Amino acid sequence: MDHLILASKSPRRREILDRIGIPYILCGSEIDESLGEGRNIRSAVMGISKRKAGAIAPRFSKGLVLGADTVVLCKGRVLGKPLNIETAEEYLRLLNGGGHQVLSGVTVMNSGSGVEYSAVSTTSVYFSEMTRDEIGWYLSLGEWFDKAGGYAIQGTASLFIDRIDGSYYNVMGLPVEQLFRLLKRFSYFRSAGEYSPVKKP
Repeated sequence: MDHLILASKSPRRREILDRIGIPYILCGSEIDESLGEGRNIRSAVMGISKRKAGAIAPRFSKGLVLGADTVVLCKGRVLGKPLNIETAEEYLRLLNGGGHQVLSGVTVMNSGSGVEYSAVSTTSVYFSEMTRDEIGWYLSLGEWFDKAGGYAIQGTASLFIDRIDGSYYNVMGLPVEQLFRLLKRFSYFRSAGEYSPVKKP
């Protein structure tokens, strides 16, 4: 059975795979992750996930390469990873008291055959109203750093989340429900409905 190769440097995606017990080989992908002007967001995140997987696949004679990309979309604006605390504050004020969408493109590619399957997962996240002091306190924690949208749902930001509609793990950066369906298409699991992954050779 082909082993899984994670084409990502994201510690969140590693954490998720560790949580659900899927073994993997880490091989971070270096590509241009810009969405491009005027592009459909769903198509863009799927395209980036394909490019991440495609950049790593030639390095392996066999294996299933996992590429993923996650963006936060609020009021028609894509919120990336804030470069400084001022941008993080701007993002939080935009998210405050309302809803936004988190979209993740996921691609699994067979490095030997080049066969690939992709999907996009969308989750709606709703923030409760945060006071100015609460926003300042959250920013002081530094949790916003290296997080799309400037927050981490698995961390202290969970205190301010009113509800989510969709996959929680998608908001973390890897929708495991989509990943499960894609891996099954490659017969990664012994049988449909059996959740224990085949161990690496």
